[in-house]
Amino acid sequence: MKRYAAIDVGTNTILLLIAEQGADGRLHTIFDVETTTRLGQGLAKTGEINARAKEKSINVIQRYLTLCRNKGVTEIVAAGTSALRDARNRWDFVRGVRRRCGLEVEIISGEEEARLSYLAVARDRKWSSGTLVIVDIGGGSTEWIYGDGSDQVLVFNEDIGSVRLTERFLTSDPAEEREYQAMASHVRNAVNNIPPAGGDATLVGIGGTITTLCSVKQGLKEFDPSRIHHGLLTLEDIQAQIQQLRTLPLKEREAIAGLPSERADVILAGATILLYSLLRLGSDRIWVSIHGLRHGLLLDRFFRGCCAKPVSLTEKNF
Repeated sequence: MKRYAAIDVGTNTILLLIAEQGADGRLHTIFDVETTTRLGQGLAKTGEINARAKEKSINVIQRYLTLCRNKGVTEIVAAGTSALRDARNRWDFVRGVRRRCGLEVEIISGEEEARLSYLAVARDRKWSSGTLVIVDIGGGSTEWIYGDGSDQVLVFNEDIGSVRLTERFLTSDPAEEREYQAMASHVRNAVNNIPPAGGDATLVGIGGTITTLCSVKQGLKEFDPSRIHHGLLTLEDIQAQIQQLRTLPLKEREAIAGLPSERADVILAGATILLYSLLRLGSDRIWVSIHGLRHGLLLDRFFRGCCAKPVSLTEKNF
């Protein structure tokens, strides 16, 4: 069977998924990894990707391509999201990857990112029917995607992400009360732009924030996808973790079981986005999925025969 790979170049992390299509027509994961590179570090202030983040990110992509060759991958797709959409020097980065890696990074729109993320979650048998609301918290932005199994989904996007908010508001260690309240107020105002979910909707969260919170809830010493995927977080779980995070300096956060050190500085902002998303959506719980853009990329670009019909979007706030 042919093996395929997708690389998701995000604001905080770069992710690699290697998969093949099984006899059942479904995508089967061979290898799945993420690396924190902070491509969007300082972007909100300068408008550009800094040289250090650019170099680190290209080195990671080079390493991923070596892994792909070693694992027999025949086709690769790469996509960049919020940081590359926003950066003035995004084409310098794209050209750098092309020159050093021989790989073309496609900078996709927020609409396309949402479409692919929805496809990745909706293909999961656990949530393949009924109304879905997907909360996708990234480093630079957050998307809320509403779908009912038809060919129409509604997308809302706001420039609130874990890295962006941390850099803008949480400059003390630990964050001072006034800093946290300013950030929380900003998040509340942003989520007021999204509609409630409706009583019959299933909420599913994707991205590093929610998988990390689920890992912390279970006190995992190592990330275990089998214990994260299809996990559940309640409003009380999220509130309890926020209360703990608000009181701890960075070094103590890094010691929390289940919290990777490279996410320790941005997890409070991400958790706050999730908290106010649930409050606005009108739900006291959200399911966790480890699937995301990289899965949607593979399904859409290589496994068309096993996908649902293409999803068209009603654009909102793009």
